[in-house]
Amino acid sequence: KFGLRVVGSAGSDDKVDYLLNELKFDAAFNYKKNGTILENLKRAAPEGVDIYYENVGGETLEAALECMNTHGRVIVCGMISQYNTTEPYGVRNLGHIVGKRITMRGFINDDFAKECYGDFLKDVSEWLEKGEIIYKEDVEEGIEKSLDAFVGMLKGKNFGKQVIKIADL
Repeated sequence: KFGLRVVGSAGSDDKVDYLLNELKFDAAFNYKKNGTILENLKRAAPEGVDIYYENVGGETLEAALECMNTHGRVIVCGMISQYNTTEPYGVRNLGHIVGKRITMRGFINDDFAKECYGDFLKDVSEWLEKGEIIYKEDVEEGIEKSLDAFVGMLKGKNFGKQVIKIADL
């Protein structure tokens, strides 16, 4: 939509198929197969990476930094691979941030909520209405299933956005 080439990674062939065929990503790979994450990313993004949306951390962040183009940007909203680990992954190539003049910025939703909320509602409502945003939900019913669903989400067992349905409105 915005002239970007979109590349994704997922932990199963079914999820890669979804990225490619339903979400229309330009390229995607199963990070558990066909070599390292870095090898897969180099094949999927042979021209390098200009913008990387970070929510995995660890080896994936390291691969992204390796593939970043000069003046690339990394938007960091999470590092799920590092949550609850007793042995954090030491990213070994942080020097690329300097050498490639990479901008790396962390954020949480509240950082931009006030400033962008009006535009968000307008744009996203329009995109949803036009069917330009495609999404999938993985719904568990009942509050008693919330812990298992949360742990499953952290392990990549969900297929879409993990949702717990506790009541009909």
